[in-house]
Amino acid sequence: MSRDPELGIGEMLGATTSRLAKIHRDQVHREPWPRFEAFDRDAWPAAMREAAAVQWAGRARAEHGSVQQFSQLAHALTVACVPLHLHGALARMITDEVRHAELCAEMALACAPPRAVDVAFAWPSPMPPWPPAPLDRSRDAILAWAAGAIAIACCLAETLSRPMLDAIATVATCPIAEAVARQIGRDEHLHASFGWDALVVLLPTLDDGGRRHVERSFSLGLGALEQSTCCGIGLTEVAGQALTIARGEPNLGTLTDLQYAMIFYATIEGEILPRIGELGLDAAALWSAR
Repeated sequence: MSRDPELGIGEMLGATTSRLAKIHRDQVHREPWPRFEAFDRDAWPAAMREAAAVQWAGRARAEHGSVQQFSQLAHALTVACVPLHLHGALARMITDEVRHAELCAEMALACAPPRAVDVAFAWPSPMPPWPPAPLDRSRDAILAWAAGAIAIACCLAETLSRPMLDAIATVATCPIAEAVARQIGRDEHLHASFGWDALVVLLPTLDDGGRRHVERSFSLGLGALEQSTCCGIGLTEVAGQALTIARGEPNLGTLTDLQYAMIFYATIEGEILPRIGELGLDAAALWSAR
C-alpha cells in the first residue's frame, strides 16, 4: 500500500468530527486519562525528551500494528466460524490496542513535537509478521494460520510486553509516563492469556501439518522478537547478570538496551518456554530452531 512518506504519528491524533470523537472517547479512553497537557517540557533536558520521544513513537507504531494484526485475526476467525467467545475477547483487544497507540503517540508528542520531516516520528502502514490469511482455502488451513498468528502476536509478543511495561512504569520518574505505562500494562495480561487459551482451543483441532505450522510460527517469532528486542545482545552476554529495575535518576519511561535484553531472556526462560511446553510442544527444540 502506497503512503505519504511524510505522514507522522501526529496524524494518529487527527481531528474528525465531534460525534466520532465522543464515540471514540467513550469506547477507548479509560479514567483517569493522563493529563498530557500538564507535561512540563522545560523541566526535562532536551536530549532526554528527544530520546524518550523516539521510544514512545516506536511504541505507538507497534501498538497501531497490533490493531491491524488483531483485526486480521478477527476476520480470519470469522470466516472459520469459531465460537463467539473468541470474537468477544478479540473485540476487547482491538479496542485496547487503539487506546495503547493513542497513549504512546500522546506521550511521544508531549516529550518532543516532531519536526516537519523526522523518521523517528514516521507513521508507515504496518507490516504484519506473517503471510496473508488463506481465506480462499479450507477451514483447517485458516485455523492453522490463525493459530500461528496467535502464537506470535499473543503468546510471544503480549507475554513479553507485560514485564517490559512493568519495568517502564517502575523506572519512570515522570507521573504521566508512569500512568501511560500502567494503563497499557493493565491490558497485557488479558492479551497474553487470550493467546494461550485460544491455542488450548485450536491446537486439538489441527492436523499434523497445522501443528507444524504453529511450531514454525513459534520458532520464527522467537527469533524475530529476539532480534528486534535485544539490540544485538546475546543470551551469553546476560548470563549470570542480575537484572535491576528500580526508580532512580530522572526518567521519562525509557529502558536501556541491556534492560530490554535481560527482561526478554528472563521472560522466555521463566514464562514462555514453560507455557509452550504445557501446550504439548517441544519448547527447547522450538527455541533452538529460532
